[in-house]
Amino acid sequence: MIRADIIKIYKTVHTWTGIICGFALFIAFYAGALTMFMEPIARWASPPGVGVAAVSLDDAPRLIEQVAAAHPEANEEGITLHLRGRENEPARVTWEEELPHDESDPNHVHEHVHWWATLNPDGTLMAKEQEPSELAQFINEIHMRVGIPRPLGWYFMGAVSLLYGVALISGVIVLLPSLVKDFFALRLGKNLKRMWLDAHNVVGITGLPFHIVMAVTSVTLCLMGPLTSAQDSVIYGGRQASVIQPVFALARPPKPTGAAAPMLSPAQLLERLHAHVPDFDPATMTFHHTGDAAAAVRFSGSEFGYVGDTRFAGVILSAVTGDVISDYRPSRQEPSWRAAVTLAALHFGQYGGTTIKWAYFLLGLAGAWLFYGGNLLWVETRRKAQRKNSEELPTQRRDTYWLAAGTVGVCLGCVAGLSATIVAAKWLHGRVADLNHWHEVIYYVVFFASIAWAFARGAARSSVELLWLCAAATLAIPLTTLAALLFPSLGMWAHGSAATIGVDVVAFVGALCFAWMAVATARRVRHGPVDSVWSARKAPAAPAAPATAQEA
Repeated sequence: MIRADIIKIYKTVHTWTGIICGFALFIAFYAGALTMFMEPIARWASPPGVGVAAVSLDDAPRLIEQVAAAHPEANEEGITLHLRGRENEPARVTWEEELPHDESDPNHVHEHVHWWATLNPDGTLMAKEQEPSELAQFINEIHMRVGIPRPLGWYFMGAVSLLYGVALISGVIVLLPSLVKDFFALRLGKNLKRMWLDAHNVVGITGLPFHIVMAVTSVTLCLMGPLTSAQDSVIYGGRQASVIQPVFALARPPKPTGAAAPMLSPAQLLERLHAHVPDFDPATMTFHHTGDAAAAVRFSGSEFGYVGDTRFAGVILSAVTGDVISDYRPSRQEPSWRAAVTLAALHFGQYGGTTIKWAYFLLGLAGAWLFYGGNLLWVETRRKAQRKNSEELPTQRRDTYWLAAGTVGVCLGCVAGLSATIVAAKWLHGRVADLNHWHEVIYYVVFFASIAWAFARGAARSSVELLWLCAAATLAIPLTTLAALLFPSLGMWAHGSAATIGVDVVAFVGALCFAWMAVATARRVRHGPVDSVWSARKAPAAPAAPATAQEA
């Protein structure tokens, strides 16, 4: 049995660690839930291109040869041949070219332009420069660093993740004495604080394994730089680079020889790949130094039975002979590198297929609600405490008022901002010069405007108004697709794949949920206790004291 004074200490720790990092964790969890479907969102936001199917795999050698001749830099950087045909893959072949820069500037950031290419009906090359939509990547940036520039954002979220772990441990200790009795207890009724606390406990305990994984992997990913530096000093004695470099070298193609040689076709290379590694599922083929005797093709994809990002798993074959040059599939990776990739895969749900993605999505939304509800619990607790110590209806303290307004503004501003910037992907395409920059502008304008609105209007009124804003912005996602279908002259598009339709369906359900929350919150604002920050009503004035006989 844990003593009551120890429980009280851990309850205080749990409360304040939750309040301190709750805002950042809400943003990370809500945006993180959306990143489970980064590819469908990227496909939804990508304008229609000529498509992968416009050039068959049998005609691909002719296309690659013409690209290499017309764009020599692409032949060095790598010409990517897409195998699956998704909406965010504008054509069968794509590549990047680095922009000119000052080689003497050590702080220069390497910038690239993106190209795609296909074959005209007469067999000639048609190439076009086109920047892909970075909407999904922007949502991921919000998830990873809550909008704070790197590397400060990494360190900030690393510290938040450490506090998150402390909140998890202290929360479990607080709940231990009543765990069996209160685990599935959800006492509905007039005592809203008890109902919120029960819901908070149920959601927290049922999702505890998920939260432990998130806390551990977040600390590892965010503080990878300092941890690697410490590891280099303590374990490798300053020789870590010599250990890691061979790992990265596996993903590099051989240097060209200058001697010409014919290459195998992509279909033949795929056959050789399946013969060498039958459990590997390639997504792309990237050709280097085509026409050279050292020409190579890098297959990127996934290996059955292993977790990890497809960017960190692959096989390199000779494009001339089909022999294996390098194999850095998950099953062949060096243990320390494999551990790092596995931690990232556990964090981003890159295993288990669609089932895990949906589980992570729902757990991410539940986690976001956990932090939102935790702050509301603290606010409600302050009201109860003040009422207990006062015979009259108390006025809420300023810190309670500001925390309530901040909770509403930050959390609902994030939701509305992300929905609004998703909608902008179609409405602003072709109408602005740099759409990817506008995604950032729209999100931050909505986010900070929502915070300002919450402080100006107060938590009660603004919570209803911002929930309706979230509902409207989220409903605009499927309505935009509907408008594209009904009014083609708008210049927008409506993809028909299950993945892109799924984005619209989920957004529609989300809009209904926000609308329901707005109605329920409005009821609370109108009829809730007048001494609460969640009430728009004013407490009745105290009755005047009766006049004394002398005053009469």
